[in-house]
Amino acid sequence: MRGEENLEERLLIAKLTDKIKESKTKNKIVNTEFLNMHQKNIVQRELNRLKEKDYMFFGGYKDANSEVLVIYPSKFTEEIVNDNLKNIIKAIRIKLPKELIGKYEHRNYLSAVMLQGLERERIGDIIVHDDEAYIIILKENAEYLKNSLQNLTRFKKSIIEIIDYTDIKIKPQEFEEFNIKVASNRIDAVVAEIVKTSRNKAEQYIDDKRVSINYQEEVKYTRSIKENDVIVIRGKGKFIIDKIGEKNQKGRLTINIKKYK
Repeated sequence: MRGEENLEERLLIAKLTDKIKESKTKNKIVNTEFLNMHQKNIVQRELNRLKEKDYMFFGGYKDANSEVLVIYPSKFTEEIVNDNLKNIIKAIRIKLPKELIGKYEHRNYLSAVMLQGLERERIGDIIVHDDEAYIIILKENAEYLKNSLQNLTRFKKSIIEIIDYTDIKIKPQEFEEFNIKVASNRIDAVVAEIVKTSRNKAEQYIDDKRVSINYQEEVKYTRSIKENDVIVIRGKGKFIIDKIGEKNQKGRLTINIKKYK
């Protein structure tokens, strides 16, 4: 497992290095494919090491889970970079017929996309409403995916179109709330309770680089969490530390957690 992750990291950094070189030598804006949170952490760490400043992460809307890295020449203004984002990212809007409203979930749209043979890295977030969905995608793949989806039986009566990311209807974030009781606010204790596993298993998650706090990979079991921290446990979900209560008579803390749906 560790060898596979190290290989993934090396390949990701090699691609990043190529993109930086391309931007500098050709004096143009370049972008990666979509990166998940774990990949963004790796890339961010390398950008910090290289002291790169002329870049931004963007996924079509604020706080997107999947984002591309956009690298640009230092002489480019923010306005020029923002104007070029529409040449990088588009969205496919699927408007459902009345008889299908409320019947399709995220997994229905994702499986439809995956059937078309596109790599997951070509697709960003999928925003689902009762009556429609928005699939964020690299512009170069938008026309192909739109035409492919139109041929699926499940979308036979739907209206499918390519739109600018600025026209995406953002869905208010929904959460599932629950409480955990822990002996301390150490990250290993908190992860163990969130995932309902042992402390040793939680430490393994941290060792395997599956845990990040505020989108920064965490490697210390003893790191203390605080209110409003965002914890991502790869493969398990994304959580907000909403409120940390006082210790009870048994010396345990009650922590209110919000899990992103």
